[in-house]
Amino acid sequence: MKEADITTIQPLLQQTIDALDTSSHWQDCAAKKAHIAGLQGEKRRLRYLAREAKNLVTWMEHFTYDLLGLDISAQRGDIDVSTLLCPRSTMDGIISKLWKITSVLHTCANEFITVNMRTYAIPLYAYVEELFSIIAELQRARREYEQADYEYHHISRYQVSWCNVHDKYEEKEEAQGYTDHHD
Repeated sequence: MKEADITTIQPLLQQTIDALDTSSHWQDCAAKKAHIAGLQGEKRRLRYLAREAKNLVTWMEHFTYDLLGLDISAQRGDIDVSTLLCPRSTMDGIISKLWKITSVLHTCANEFITVNMRTYAIPLYAYVEELFSIIAELQRARREYEQADYEYHHISRYQVSWCNVHDKYEEKEEAQGYTDHHD
């Protein structure tokens, strides 16, 4: 294999790292909005996704230096969570944003394949697959919430009762090293 074409790969790396860092920050800010809207499980899910994206940023920055000798740092884009106001708008906003993140990162992964940098594509594809699964769960939850006319007792049962999003992601967050410090 010949040496990598830095002029082609560097802008793609920058775009990918920027997209991941921006999505991580958006997810972190959206987690607070989900908390305020009473979507406690989505709060945890978003915090989990934020850390996953940030871990990818860290890996890509360091691996890029090792592999290519490039010092690339994330340049975070603008985020807007102002439309996440209630359970309905928050669910809609999360789903919409995750679709956008999925599209951008899937495109980046595909472009890494075309420039013979599969090593970058693999973790991106894994993250995108996780996002697809989460979007499917969110779509199902949103349909249930709509059928219940967004009555909070139904949402709350889905978010924090037996076998729920909150507890499922609590374990995943703890596996990442996060703790609420009060347990």
